[in-house]
Amino acid sequence: MKLGDKLIMLRRERGYSQEQFANLLNVSRQSVSKWESGQSTPEVSKLIVIADIFKVSVDSLIREEITLPDIEDRQEKTGDLTETSISSDKNYLGRVNRFRTYEYKSERKIFGIPLVHIKMGYGPQVARGIIAIGNISIGLVSIGGLSVGALSLGGIGLGLLVLAGLALGGIAIGGMAIGLLAMGGMAIGIYSIGGMAVASEIAMGGVANGKTAIGDQIRGENILHVPEIIRKGQVKDFILQHHPHIWKPFLKIISFFGNLLVS
Repeated sequence: MKLGDKLIMLRRERGYSQEQFANLLNVSRQSVSKWESGQSTPEVSKLIVIADIFKVSVDSLIREEITLPDIEDRQEKTGDLTETSISSDKNYLGRVNRFRTYEYKSERKIFGIPLVHIKMGYGPQVARGIIAIGNISIGLVSIGGLSVGALSLGGIGLGLLVLAGLALGGIAIGGMAIGLLAMGGMAIGIYSIGGMAVASEIAMGGVANGKTAIGDQIRGENILHVPEIIRKGQVKDFILQHHPHIWKPFLKIISFFGNLLVS
């Protein structure tokens, strides 16, 4: 009997649908369907888990000349084939897969790309999707240790709007931020706000260096020391005086933080 036929028989004996079986193994229903039809074969780690679930040997699964134990013997080992056993298997698999890769890929796709792709575990696990979550994530919205996307959150982030330990992007927020508008402990950009801020146009921070510098220890052509800020709105007026064409959203963000300097 072929592997696919054995999987069908074992699954049906336990009363699992393909969807339930797939959930137990943290794979897609399509993967189970391909295994059962012989289009593909489970990886070794999945075969081990499958063998453990049904209390059979891996050899008896993959070798066509070996028949599976009688159903009575398997039932004695696995107990009643009920929802309780399904729940128990899920708990068991949670323990088995704790140190292995977890992956979820949604069936829905946009331009051939999964709407959601989650892939986490040891090693360089890469998630690619419209929404990507993983050790390394690439997507429109990316969350991960290393994230790349329009909206990126992670240890190291690259994108349009980035929140990360090390952030590089259009609007970058992080411990160290580099971007068009950068905010962080150390911020480098055209417009920068941070403990140490370096900017080609406007820098605001404890230590600020830019064409226009606002803060405590500052260097620039146009400077505004913190002690000189006596009213809300003063920072906004100062910026508009020297940068009348600044993009309004950036003006609002910088002015907001400038108002915080007013005691």
